Amino acid sequence: TVYKGDTYFGFFSRQALTNQVGIRDVVPYQPTATEVSRARQFAYPQQAPYPADQMRMIDRIEHFDAEGGPHGLGYIRGTARVNPEAWFFKAHFYQDPVWPGSLGLESFIQLLKVVACERWQGGETARLESMALHQPHHWLYRGQIIPKDHEVTVSAVVKQVDDTRKLLTADGFLIVDGRIIYQMTDFTLRMSDI
Repeated sequence: TVYKGDTYFGFFSRQALTNQVGIRDVVPYQPTATEVSRARQFAYPQQAPYPADQMRMIDRIEHFDAEGGPHGLGYIRGTARVNPEAWFFKAHFYQDPVWPGSLGLESFIQLLKVVACERWQGGETARLESMALHQPHHWLYRGQIIPKDHEVTVSAVVKQVDDTRKLLTADGFLIVDGRIIYQMTDFTLRMSDI
């Protein structure tokens, strides 16, 4: 078994897809003035254990504060420019190109990799599970990233840290051009050294 879960899908008319409103009645975490002042910004790392260019879903870390967020365990926000020529738009879906939902989840995991590597000094030999095994999570998804969009913003609030198991648990959002389209709850990442 690679991934197991319960899911619900809806059918949406072309008009509904054209006029997407995203997830309503949620508010992403907004860093305090203190958090903003101590936050770091940097290009998304290039070296291992970070992904190669083809799978890179984050271009830049716009805000990283290892002590930020409502739990004081970390807050991170990254962005990616939408490239209408990206390989996945040509492959998913036929005559209806969208950024695959799984790659939206991958962008969230890529944020958590930064947090894990910073916290536990993970270098090129660090091994990171794509999602921590046997850890349930919840993903609410309402909207699409399409070639005419401009920017994706992904944020994560770390809510639990297990230093013994090197396990992070976080909640977050994926936003495209101001529309919140993913809400992620209880996502986990585990790191181990080879």
